[in-house]
Amino acid sequence: MARLPYPDPATLPPAARELSARLPQLNIFRMLAGSGPSFVPFMALINAYLNEGLLDAELRELVILRVGHLCGSGYEQHQHRRVSGMLGMSPERIAAAEGTLPSPLFNEAENAVLTFTDDQVANVKADATLFAEARKHLGDAGMQELVIIIGIYLLVCRYLETFEIELEETDISTSGLDEIRRSMEGHG
Repeated sequence: MARLPYPDPATLPPAARELSARLPQLNIFRMLAGSGPSFVPFMALINAYLNEGLLDAELRELVILRVGHLCGSGYEQHQHRRVSGMLGMSPERIAAAEGTLPSPLFNEAENAVLTFTDDQVANVKADATLFAEARKHLGDAGMQELVIIIGIYLLVCRYLETFEIELEETDISTSGLDEIRRSMEGHG
C-alpha cells in the first residue's frame, strides 16, 4: 500500500482532474495528480521526450530501464519492460539493460550511452571521456535530452520508491505513449 492515499479525483483542481482522467490509469499518474501545480507541466515534459524526443525510442527505453535498475525501482522497471516489449525490443535486449556493460546485445552507441548513464547516476557529473563518447553518437541536442531523461527518471524512481507506489493489479493493454500524447493535447 502506498505511503500516501491516492488523491480523490473529485478534490483535484479542474486541469489536474481532466488530465488525470485522460491519462493511462497507472498508479504513478494517480498519485502525481495530487502533486499540485507541478502535475500538468510535469506531464508535458514527460510527453515531450516520450513522444517528440530526439533519441531513438529503443535507446530512450534502454536508458530508462538502466536508471530503473540502478535505482532498484521495481515499478519503473516493470512498466518500461512492458513499453520496451511493445516497441518491439527483444526480451534479451530488455534483460541486458540490467547487465554488465559493454553488452554484445547493444551497438557501440547504445553501450556508450548506457555507460555514460551509469557514470552520471553514480557521480552526478559524468566523466569527460564518457561524455565525449556518448556525444559522438548523439550530438549536442541529443546529449541534452539524454541528461534530462536520466535526471527525470532519477526523480521518478525516487518518487515511486519513497511513496511505495505499487504495481497495478492488471497491466494496461497499451504502451500508454499514445494516451499520454493525446491527453496532453490542449494542456502543454
